[in-house]
Amino acid sequence: MIKSKNTVCHLFALTFFIGSKFAYSLANNNMISFLTKPTNAIISFITNNASSYSPKTGFYYSNLNIVIDKSCSGFNFWMLLFLLLFFSTLKFIKTYKNKLLLFLATLLISYLLTLFTNTSRILVSLFITQNTSLHYSWLHQAEGVFIYLSFLIVFYLSLNYLQNKFTNKHEKLA
Repeated sequence: MIKSKNTVCHLFALTFFIGSKFAYSLANNNMISFLTKPTNAIISFITNNASSYSPKTGFYYSNLNIVIDKSCSGFNFWMLLFLLLFFSTLKFIKTYKNKLLLFLATLLISYLLTLFTNTSRILVSLFITQNTSLHYSWLHQAEGVFIYLSFLIVFYLSLNYLQNKFTNKHEKLA
């Protein structure tokens, strides 16, 4: 069996991922508000509409007829993006202290990117429902899958480009 010098970090991140997914499955709207509250604030600001909050239903916009709740939090995207960023950059870090800092940094960066992506997804969904006669649940789900997958690909390609540019520049200096 080939053992990488980052095996412990990979296992730690995967354990965190699985534990987080398990905790999310037990969470309610209040527990996931660290994702829904900022998203709600951004949507309120951009659309100039206020929402009302209920622990059972989440943030409800009566003017827009939408709800931002646990299912709209983007949690699964956040965890996938975190793993993508962490695993893609781990190979450049040497010490365990810096690997722990990388873990925390990628968790924060992926959180912020998730807020941006999730807000974009909700705004696209609003645009579709308000400017077309299409109001199908499958369309809403397909649009979400398309946007999340597109952003994951864009983030991965951007990260890969930056890594290649950095390593090529570093190799030229050596």
